[in-house]
Amino acid sequence: MAKPDWGELQQRFLSEYASTGISPKDWCEAQELNYATARRYIKKPAAQSAQKSAQKKVRSAQKEKSADALVDSELTAQQKRFVAEYLIDQNATAAASRAGYSDASYGRQLLTLPHVAEAIAQQQKASLVRTLASADEVLAQMWQLATFDANELSQYRRGSCRYCHGFGHNYQWRDMVEFEEHRLKAIEKKGKEPVDVGGYGYDHNREPNPACPRCNGDGIGQPYFADTRKLPPVSRLAYSGIKLGKNGVEITSISRERMFEAVMKRLGLADSEFAQQLQQIEIERRQLEIEKLRKELAADPEDEVPLPVAININVADARVRNDDDGDIADP
Repeated sequence: MAKPDWGELQQRFLSEYASTGISPKDWCEAQELNYATARRYIKKPAAQSAQKSAQKKVRSAQKEKSADALVDSELTAQQKRFVAEYLIDQNATAAASRAGYSDASYGRQLLTLPHVAEAIAQQQKASLVRTLASADEVLAQMWQLATFDANELSQYRRGSCRYCHGFGHNYQWRDMVEFEEHRLKAIEKKGKEPVDVGGYGYDHNREPNPACPRCNGDGIGQPYFADTRKLPPVSRLAYSGIKLGKNGVEITSISRERMFEAVMKRLGLADSEFAQQLQQIEIERRQLEIEKLRKELAADPEDEVPLPVAININVADARVRNDDDGDIADP
C-alpha cells in the first residue's frame, strides 16, 4: 500500500473544514484513515499555527541558550550573540548581520579580538567533544549491526518427519480432518485411499525420533521466519523488509559483511593484517554454514523434500517449502 500523501490530505481537510467545520477525527473516519496516525498531520489551522509558533520559540530559546553558555565576562551581550551565530556557519559577515551589527563587515574585526577568538575556540572544542561522543555511539551501533545474529530474523530448523512418531512408524496425520480431506480427494480421483494406522497428532516442531527408519533420526528441514513485529532492537534495525515473489520469500536486511568493512575503515584497520584475518575467518565461517545447510537439505527423505525457493538474507540463498510439511505421500 502506497504511503499516504499527508500534505495533499491536509489541504483537502482544510478545504472541507472551511466550508463545513468538520473535526479532524470525523473527517479521518469519513476518509477511512486511522486517526491515531493521521492526527499528527491532519489538524485545524489554529493547531498548525500554534505548532509552528512553538517550534519557532524552541529554536529561539536554543539560540539564546547557546549565547548564554558563553560565560566569558569580557564579552558583551551582542558579542555573545555574534559568537553563537558564527558557530552556525563560520561566516563572520553573516553572523555580524544576524547579531544586529549595523556594519556586517565588522564581523571580521570581531574575530581578531582575543576574548572573542578564545570564546569561539572554547565553544568549538566543546562541540568537538559532543561530536566525538556521538561518533562513538554510531560506531557502537555499527558494530552491533556487523555482528547481529541472523537467526533472530530467520532460521533453518529440523523437526520430526511424518513417520517419526506414528504408531509403528507409519504415516502420521495431524488430525482426522486432514485425513478425511485426503481420503475424499483420493476417492474423487479414483486413487488408493490413505489409511490412518499411524494415528494422529503430527507436529513438525517435535524433535526427530532417533529410531525412525524413514529419516534415520534426521527429521526434515524447513525455514522459520520470526515475527518481525517482535524482533530484538538490533535485529529490528538490521531488518529492511520482505518480498513475496514467484520464487518464494525474500528477506532483506543490512549486509553484515559491508557493515563489518565499514567498521574496519572507521577504525583505520581496513588494510591491516588483523582486518584481513578477521575477514578470512568470517568468509570461512559462512562457507561452513552454507556447506552444512546443503548437507541437511540433501539428507531429507525423498518424499519430504521441500520445494526450492529463493530466501535471500544478506545475499544468502536457502530453500523454503510451500507448506510446513511438504507433499503428503500415501502411507
